Amino acid sequence: MVPFHNILVPLDGSELAEKALGPAIQLASAMAQQAEVGDARVKLTLLRVSAPLTLMAADPILFDEMIRMSIDEAQAYLKATAQTISEESIVVETKVVSGSPADAVVYYVEENGVDLVIMSSHGRTGSSRWVYGSVAEKVMHHAPCATAIIRAHVSVNMFQNHKILVPLDGSELAERALDSAMAIAAAVKSDVLLLRVVAGREPLPEAIGPAGDGMAAALNEANALERAEAETYLQRIYASRDNQHLFFDVQNTDGDIADAIVSYADAQNIDLIVISSHGRSGIGRWLHGSVAEKVLRGANCATMIIRRRQD
Repeated sequence: MVPFHNILVPLDGSELAEKALGPAIQLASAMAQQAEVGDARVKLTLLRVSAPLTLMAADPILFDEMIRMSIDEAQAYLKATAQTISEESIVVETKVVSGSPADAVVYYVEENGVDLVIMSSHGRTGSSRWVYGSVAEKVMHHAPCATAIIRAHVSVNMFQNHKILVPLDGSELAERALDSAMAIAAAVKSDVLLLRVVAGREPLPEAIGPAGDGMAAALNEANALERAEAETYLQRIYASRDNQHLFFDVQNTDGDIADAIVSYADAQNIDLIVISSHGRSGIGRWLHGSVAEKVLRGANCATMIIRRRQD
């Protein structure tokens, strides 16, 4: 099953925004090759938002002409960009819309059944604000589909090492990322690594002395049981999928879970992290201020956030 048939790449005319274009083309082409006979063709839409002018021209005719010129310039740019895409297996379309960038992108996603947005974390300004509080963050939080963020500082291409990481926490909500990750991996011939991070407990104060030996032993036993449960859980996921390119690992950490995921991704040369926007709590905290958002901000590779349409 191909999870992504309708892929959107928002562009603003900058080289930084265009960093998302290569991975989008590669993924769209791979999805098209995986599609079964009778499936709808994979479509890649290049979107340019023509932002409204901040100052009204004194002459209404001049104002209308400026708007027209802005739209014409955007259309010419998208047409030229589309002509550089030689993949015949995908349908490439261009679209210019008006409005504030983030709102316009989200509205287009909602109205046109887009199932994946791939965009750069930097736009024309070249600052980090695309992720931290601006266009990319707003799209990530509000678009009712999966969103892949390509960080501008990242030197690893999205499918360079053919390794995809899926962090899991034992919940069905977190597992929503797995089907998409497996489908992408099959299309681009990547390995998939399942990771469960087990948070350790704070060590007992030394002042407790011998009296704390029993408590320390109990805590160690609890940690061992939690790790064993995590390994059993991942083994069950692994056994349920007939795939020679699927692996799993359990890591202990005494620190932040997101930091542990990022460090593991670096150590394993991961080039794409696929993570659900919901975790064990089921209330969106993986994305909104917790693990998924921290991973997105800290990862040295591309990150894909998987959401439900009703999120």
